[in-house]
Amino acid sequence: MRPVPLSVDLENGVLPGLGSEIVTHRPPCSGQIQRWPAAGKSMIDSAIAAAREALDPWRAIGTQERLKSLQALRNQLKDHRDEMVDLLVEDIGKPIRYARGEWARALALIDAAAQQVDAGQDRSPTETGYRREPLGVIALIGPFNNPLAIPVGKIVPALLYSNAVIWKPAIPGTRIARRTAELFAAATNRPELLQVLGGGEGTARELMSSCDAVTLSGSLRTGRVAQEICGVRQTPLQAELGGNNASIVWRDADLPAAASSIAEGAFAFAGQRCTANRRAIVEMGVYDRFLDELVAASARLTWGDPTNEQTQIGPLISSASCTRVASVIERAKKSSLIVMRPLEKSQTPPGDAWLSPAIICCDDPTHEVVQEETFGPVLVVQRAKDWEEAIWLGNCVEQGLAAALFSGSTRLIEDFLRRAKAGILKINCSTADAAVDLPFGGWKASGIGPPEHGPANREFFTRMQAIYFP
Repeated sequence: MRPVPLSVDLENGVLPGLGSEIVTHRPPCSGQIQRWPAAGKSMIDSAIAAAREALDPWRAIGTQERLKSLQALRNQLKDHRDEMVDLLVEDIGKPIRYARGEWARALALIDAAAQQVDAGQDRSPTETGYRREPLGVIALIGPFNNPLAIPVGKIVPALLYSNAVIWKPAIPGTRIARRTAELFAAATNRPELLQVLGGGEGTARELMSSCDAVTLSGSLRTGRVAQEICGVRQTPLQAELGGNNASIVWRDADLPAAASSIAEGAFAFAGQRCTANRRAIVEMGVYDRFLDELVAASARLTWGDPTNEQTQIGPLISSASCTRVASVIERAKKSSLIVMRPLEKSQTPPGDAWLSPAIICCDDPTHEVVQEETFGPVLVVQRAKDWEEAIWLGNCVEQGLAAALFSGSTRLIEDFLRRAKAGILKINCSTADAAVDLPFGGWKASGIGPPEHGPANREFFTRMQAIYFP
């Protein structure tokens, strides 16, 4: 695999209107351009019609045959491990160690979804009772940061519950999505059940306006657009919308371990994870000691070529994204906030999509660096004078995906679990990452509709129907 980038500017050249062409500059290819058709209304209508025609035969084969088909997809992904990992490194600049982790997570999500399915789900009741019915054709709007695992975690349960999926990937993930759909077709010989349509916002809007349900991972803005569309149409919506995640570090915590966990959780993959640690709320008595440990832990992280086995921090997804996050850091400096750059003196990789991680000290809970998710390598550190303020600071932002507490106190852990307003709560580990067999979803602005994964899959991809007999 060749060394990766340097520059990727996804915003430039993207034509978001229906039926136009989308253009991306691949990170590793020194300006090599990918061009994809942006699906227009006629292409979307044709895809939905083909998917609807495939639904009845897919349901008729029964749960066990569907499980076999999706196991065949798993085998295809397993057999093409190196290819899929290379695509993740090449097309989104994901460090190879995390690309391999994403590939493994995709397989684990298939296994977890299969374990949750009821083998008798296709049987209709013979006496008064209820059953669960599939929704139909699902629109999947995918993110750029986990363009394989997140969609697979939605696709597999949707298909297991007898739905079909039309997938509009994030533009940088288009090649990955198309290859995954090819592997699905090879595994099942049913290409109509999983179709990929490239495009930008116009394609996404039209697709959401035409399908029977929508599942997406994306920004707050994307979620609000989807909510408006689905609300008018009264169609089910499942939206995971990222998080401004905080870890509380208390006086009895193992400070070196907490600092190491939070630094990796904040800066790995350049902070481009929805569960990344965005904020650290530290009890005032250990604030200075923790900050020293945090700077040291951050300086030990490695950044550079994503093809290097040791690299933890690669480029941002685009030069435009890099400029946006850098401007947030510059405004913080102009606000007289303390900004530390632990890796700034190390050699900067060439190109315009790289940004040295920043630790920003901010005691103003209303400042933009506290209130707004940067989705980049930025960690905000806040002081808390007591436990009540720490809990308040953790909850005082719009989003509520993940929250963590570093403490050995049973009393504080119990209080944290009772009062933290987030869908994912973690003890003595960073907010980053999540299990494949537990519900994944945010509270407040971080989520709309049921969560993903585990027992939550059935709650979204089917609906209950009561059956009465005399």
